[in-house]
Amino acid sequence: MKRLLGPLAVFVAALLIFAAVLLTRPAPLPAPTPVVTRITATPGRGPTPTIAVITPAPTISIQNIDRTSLSEALIGAPKKINPLLAGYNRVDRDLSALIFEGLMTTDSYGAPIPDLAAAPPRVSSDGLTYVVTTRTDVLWQDGLRFSADDVIFTIHLMQDNAFPGQPDLRAFWQTVEMLKVDDTTIRFELAQPLAAFTDYLRIGILPEHVLRGTNAADLAKHPFNLDKPIGTGPYQFDGWIGSGAQVQGVRLKRAASYASRPEGKDGFAFDDLVFRFYAGFNEAVAAFQRGEVFTIGEIPVDAIDQVSPITQLTVQSTYKPAFGTIIYNWRNDNVPFFRDIHMRQALARAVDRQAIVDKVMARRAVLADSPILPNSWAYDRGVQCSAFNPFNLDSAKAQLSLVQVAIPDAAATQDSAQPTLPPTRTPDPRTPRPTLPPLNPNAVRFTLLVRDDPSQNALAAEVVAAWSALGINVQTLVADTQTYNNRLRAGEFEAALTELNLAPGSDPDPYSLWRQVPADGGLNFGGMNDRILSEIMEAARRESANGVHRAELYRQFQRAFCERVPALLLYDPVFTYGIDARIQGVQLGFMADPTDRFRTIQAWHFGGQ
Repeated sequence: MKRLLGPLAVFVAALLIFAAVLLTRPAPLPAPTPVVTRITATPGRGPTPTIAVITPAPTISIQNIDRTSLSEALIGAPKKINPLLAGYNRVDRDLSALIFEGLMTTDSYGAPIPDLAAAPPRVSSDGLTYVVTTRTDVLWQDGLRFSADDVIFTIHLMQDNAFPGQPDLRAFWQTVEMLKVDDTTIRFELAQPLAAFTDYLRIGILPEHVLRGTNAADLAKHPFNLDKPIGTGPYQFDGWIGSGAQVQGVRLKRAASYASRPEGKDGFAFDDLVFRFYAGFNEAVAAFQRGEVFTIGEIPVDAIDQVSPITQLTVQSTYKPAFGTIIYNWRNDNVPFFRDIHMRQALARAVDRQAIVDKVMARRAVLADSPILPNSWAYDRGVQCSAFNPFNLDSAKAQLSLVQVAIPDAAATQDSAQPTLPPTRTPDPRTPRPTLPPLNPNAVRFTLLVRDDPSQNALAAEVVAAWSALGINVQTLVADTQTYNNRLRAGEFEAALTELNLAPGSDPDPYSLWRQVPADGGLNFGGMNDRILSEIMEAARRESANGVHRAELYRQFQRAFCERVPALLLYDPVFTYGIDARIQGVQLGFMADPTDRFRTIQAWHFGGQ
């Protein structure tokens, strides 16, 4: 297959599958007085949804329930139970995760481990060739044997120009060449070394014998997606609850084909899984109270206090695959001071991040101290971020006095919506800079772009208030979601408060977020341009495994990120799962996607007498 150009864009394009952006808006400051401007692409918004007050649930005796069946409430409805097409629908992803498997999966720290592969891939010394050997003891749920043909068939569907799934998934796989060596061996040839390649091998594999003759253009319309999806996973489709437009749920049963495998013989107290679909969270909670369900797929953080009176309902939490941060536009020549490390350190030291997150994001998030998720194998617990942590206003003012940047005339910065100027490459930080007059803080002014969301608005207000203590004039531009996203992607901002969603990627490679060449796409919306950070990231993604050397490079990256402060890290959001108090064995580890809550389902069971 012909390789496509732009190997850097390849990984970025793939990660764009996993990207989603959320933001906030600040409020009044002590001094100077801020200006808050509201822009919207739509004439108005509907009322803010409310969560009903919950009454305590009745206690249901453990003797009166079927211990072999588990029912869960999901918000939404299925559209296509197909791992290649499930990216846009949460319910589809949940069901696909239990029915299908990929060549690789992840452990509780997000590290890749074999699933349908018999062992980790063999990687060439140049990092361009991955050889995968498939298992010989795996059967499809209809009894036929799994083979390399199924892998080839699945990936060929994604490589087709007519593939109806996410475009970036197609863009990535079109850059990979595949060769079937024999019935159990596939060789993948990459355009460029990519240590995160095993992450893409987590995509669920489809049965070639069932879909034989189906081309990519017809895949979305195939009855396989809803009539009877067949996978290799621990549970298989067993029928709909309800009918037609009145489908209320789906029943999965334990797959005999999986139970015959070594890892499927023990555990699995639940022979049946029933997923019931509800239009909203209130309906899901009411179903729990009626005893219709025993778990709730996700409890919104704003609802934790409301459900606390339900004594039968317990919650488990873990980190979402996302983080909240303020990014700066390094490419906008109206705000050149963002390219100065002392300016970024001053802005960070002026903010009491711990106090602000505790005040505004209580139960929603925890303080972020690294651009890598805290429960990832690559996370370094030794990072202290001493360059700006802890909060110290005197130190912030001292750093501000070291800034040497010529600020454009104030009139040039009034229109924050003007197009972003072409990328300006900053000098290598190791090169001596010319001496300029000390910066006058009162001359520093910029606009913070914020998505119109109540909780995020409050967070932004606290940050802007902290910056005003430095004498800096920060105006707030509040935009509806569509306008905000358009501006962010186009680079039409000076600074922006954003929540970057990394799901469903499990690999810690941060290249798309912070790489030095933003013109090729990716999530580096502000064009962060730091050669020190880029060199570390480039070296890490050339590594062929998640070994000691790659982990050391990510330790270096996290420490350099703290020192260089290319963005102001604020918080790590929390995912909360609702569970009947009598269910035991649930353990939430690293989460690349909410479907990872099922990682330990083999150990789940009803306890008590």
